[in-house]
Amino acid sequence: MWIRVTVRGNSMSPTLYDGQKLVARRLLRRSPRRREVIVFRVPDPELPHRIKRVAAIAGDPVPAWLAPTLPGTSHVPTGFVAVVGDNARSQDSRQLGLVACRDIVGTVRA
Repeated sequence: MWIRVTVRGNSMSPTLYDGQKLVARRLLRRSPRRREVIVFRVPDPELPHRIKRVAAIAGDPVPAWLAPTLPGTSHVPTGFVAVVGDNARSQDSRQLGLVACRDIVGTVRA
């Protein structure tokens, strides 16, 4: 099953741009892969979905840039992924926390 999504903001530039229309394939029976661009739900009524790149998956070491915000956590726990935007000034797992796989809506197809 496919869904249409619209990029809001510049967090994924230069790869994706504000207003760009994308299609995402729903994840049904698998976890996302490293470097995939995903769409996931967040508890924000004004912008309920985010689009980010998967930086680390369950079992991977916590990336060095994320480690200071997750003291005592050396590996990404089961059922979670770490995300990052392509723009250096974007929100990522440092601000959003680890993303639960149950909140992932789908993976973006170019």
